[in-house]
Amino acid sequence: MDQLQNVIDGFIDFEGQRLAEQLTTVLLGLAGIVAFLVGFVMKDLSYTVWIGLGGTALTVLAVVPPWPMYNRNGLKWLPVEGGQ
Repeated sequence: MDQLQNVIDGFIDFEGQRLAEQLTTVLLGLAGIVAFLVGFVMKDLSYTVWIGLGGTALTVLAVVPPWPMYNRNGLKWLPVEGGQ
């Protein structure tokens, strides 16, 4: 039950944030390059738009949900000493 709660809460660690940022940059960059090249070769702007939208949707699916790979390096917090 704790694992399900962690997935629902959506916590990711600092290394996971770095990984998500890198994935976003790479996936959107590749989608943009592929979309431009296909649209240029086919001489049709609609290909460029649809490939760009598909790449954006793929990026959102890969980055927005709190996948477990984004929470592998959790911080070790110190225990609370003598409450107040």
